[in-house]
Amino acid sequence: MADQLPTSFHLTVVTRERKIVETDAVELVLPASDGEIGILPGHTPLLAALRVGVMRYRENGAPQVLVISWGFAEILPDRVIVMAETARLPQEMDVATAEAERVKLERELAELSSHDPQFAIVEGRLEESVAMINVHRGM
Repeated sequence: MADQLPTSFHLTVVTRERKIVETDAVELVLPASDGEIGILPGHTPLLAALRVGVMRYRENGAPQVLVISWGFAEILPDRVIVMAETARLPQEMDVATAEAERVKLERELAELSSHDPQFAIVEGRLEESVAMINVHRGM
């Protein structure tokens, strides 16, 4: 008799400071360094580098989102562990602050050369602000 594929996987999201999510999920979309990747139960083992962006997952039929910044994901058929530099749940995001930060960072970025070491840092913070705004707009 063939092995049955799992119908869910255990999802854990952690940062250096705390555990953000621990649940069983049925699907997951991660902002990987080369673009978004979708994960379903039974996924082939994979180690993925993550970038700044929106992580979406579904548990018990309910869609969930959070904004993550950099990190790695260990993907196995029955579990996924996301280790992120930062992770924010929607209730931890202030859209007005994110919008003000976006405007400030866009101005900063315009004044920097792409060769400036600060460029990548400012660009990452800008991407994080935009991701938080997008979460609140339902995108």
